[in-house]
Amino acid sequence: ELRIIISQLAILTNHFRQVDKHDDESQDWQFVAMVIDRLCLIIFAIVMILFTVLTFFNA
Repeated sequence: ELRIIISQLAILTNHFRQVDKHDDESQDWQFVAMVIDRLCLIIFAIVMILFTVLTFFNA
């Protein structure tokens, strides 16, 4: 009976390690998405400001 308990604990431990690994990877991808989103916002803002200034000077 002790062997069964040890076997079940090993299975649970392995499962929780995989869940932790998946959570870490998910957090990494969330960070990458946040960086790309911020970069797109900055590029968009620069382009909009540039075209606004160019429009006022050409009018």
